Amino acid sequence: MKKYLNNILISLICFLFVIVLNFILPRMLPGNPIAYLSGFAEEDMTAVQIEFYRKALHLDESLPRQFLYYLGSLADGTLGFSYKKNTAVSALISEKVPVTLQVTLPAVILSTVIGLFWGMVTGYREGSAGDKLTTSGLIILNAAPSFLIALLLIISFGFRWKLLPYTGLSSSGMVPGKPGFLTDRLRHLLLPVLTLTLGMLPSRYLLMRNSVIAAANERYILYAKQRGLSDRKIRYHYILRNISQPFITMVGMSVSLCIGGSLVVESIFSINGMGKLLSDAVYTLDYQLMQGILFVTTAICVLSIIITDIVCILIDPRVRYAVREQKS
Repeated sequence: MKKYLNNILISLICFLFVIVLNFILPRMLPGNPIAYLSGFAEEDMTAVQIEFYRKALHLDESLPRQFLYYLGSLADGTLGFSYKKNTAVSALISEKVPVTLQVTLPAVILSTVIGLFWGMVTGYREGSAGDKLTTSGLIILNAAPSFLIALLLIISFGFRWKLLPYTGLSSSGMVPGKPGFLTDRLRHLLLPVLTLTLGMLPSRYLLMRNSVIAAANERYILYAKQRGLSDRKIRYHYILRNISQPFITMVGMSVSLCIGGSLVVESIFSINGMGKLLSDAVYTLDYQLMQGILFVTTAICVLSIIITDIVCILIDPRVRYAVREQKS
């Protein structure tokens, strides 16, 4: 119990530290944000325009004062105002998050489910032909970067066989409510979801497989085998309960990493989601938009870690027994 509570406390401290970094890092980028945000070269702007943007962005005030404005935008929920996009940062992010989740959420679920059950089966049958073939293939796949996986899928399914679309999330003229919209959306999602799934699957599979191999040599598993219990019962009622914590932790921590990693996938497949929004913010030195995106990503990361630790507490019998002993 103490270990999990310490993890939650450390996550909250890191979250506060990242809030400060979110403010500092964008301001370390070279360039004049006024010229980028206005769309004009600085020499083509009037003194009135320059002064307007300086005041609007609080660049005429000290960094501590700017930091207070930044904290105020976090407190009121707007996360600042993007003058390049001419709208509140929170509105921009709330518009793009569902787009990114359409790609990342299925990928997280698929890679988790496949890695869990596939790793359980092959790990329990260590040394079999299926184990050797699968493990070797996924080790090779684990070394492949996501952009290479995406390009291979596009070349194969998009250009060579012409089976699936490879740009955007909808065909031209397709709008929600129109017949065939759902089918069209699913066809557009297949390649980017498959790219992220293949990118995350090896680490999940290898962790589960190696954990099963280590647990299979424990005494309680040997006793279970001697009692004549079925392999299925041993795998899912004995082994899985004792090795689930590190797997759940990996899945929880990878949620935010998957959102950050979608930047490459969204760029390759021309998906207008959080990745595209972040790249636009960096290219235009939109401080408020960069701060907002980094803040939301960090908040998702911390929240997933806290939820993961809570789940580990609930499923770990050793923690439950320790709590009961303390109460008694």
